[in-house]
Amino acid sequence: MVFVRDAMTRDVIVIDAERTILDAAKRMAAKKITSLVVVKYGRPIGLVTDRDILWKVTATGKNPAKVLVRDIMNAPVATVSPMTTLRAAAREMLDKNTRWLVVTRLDKVEGILTATDLTWGFLETYARATKRGMGPR
Repeated sequence: MVFVRDAMTRDVIVIDAERTILDAAKRMAAKKITSLVVVKYGRPIGLVTDRDILWKVTATGKNPAKVLVRDIMNAPVATVSPMTTLRAAAREMLDKNTRWLVVTRLDKVEGILTATDLTWGFLETYARATKRGMGPR
């Protein structure tokens, strides 16, 4: 059985809710990522994505240097435990209509599970099952 901890991205980039969208966009560009976990006192309170910036700021003509992360972030953020199975995590993504789950332990961010991470996790599970002769015929 494969768990979230086996597929999640551990190097999570976070941002404070009081920072500007310009700061968020610069951080995303520097790290070549598409989302940031918004934290307050180390606890996840939301998520801001490149799409949020495009649709809620750029497309509406707002100044990214004046819009705060808290004004456009998706909240509350969907979270899972590192011990959640990939299947349960996939169900959570479908139920919450999201492509990101923040992985937490005791309300602290430990990682993030993206739809891409989930796909890789399922491919790894399939490869292991096939190697043991348990795959589809």
